[in-house]
Amino acid sequence: MEAYKSHQTHLSPAEEEAAEQEDIKKLGKIVEGTFESIAKLTKLSVQEVLHIIEEVDVTQLKLAAQEGIKNIADSTDLDRAHIVAIFMANKAASIDDIVNRLHQQSRVNRHRL
Repeated sequence: MEAYKSHQTHLSPAEEEAAEQEDIKKLGKIVEGTFESIAKLTKLSVQEVLHIIEEVDVTQLKLAAQEGIKNIADSTDLDRAHIVAIFMANKAASIDDIVNRLHQQSRVNRHRL
C-alpha cells in the first residue's frame, strides 16, 4: 500500500486539492484496515474496537495481562505458554472452568516432578 503523504509541491490549486483528496482516501483505507485487523483479532465489531480504543490504554492493558499471567504462573507453577493455552482452549469458558483447568494442569505438572 502506498504511504500516506501529507504534502504535495509544485501543483496547481486544483491539482493540490485532488492530491489532498487522494491522500485522505489512502489514509482512510489505512485507518479502516487497522481497525478491521483489530476487530478480526478480537472478534469485535469495528464500532466496539473504536470504543475500546477510546476507553482502554493498550499499554496498561498489556501490562495488567502480563502481571496477571505472572501471578497465575507463581500460583500454579505453570509457564506462560500453558496458561495462555488454557485461556485460548475455550474462549467462552467461565472463570470457574478456567480455574479448574489451571488447577488440573498444575497438579499434572507437579506430579511429574
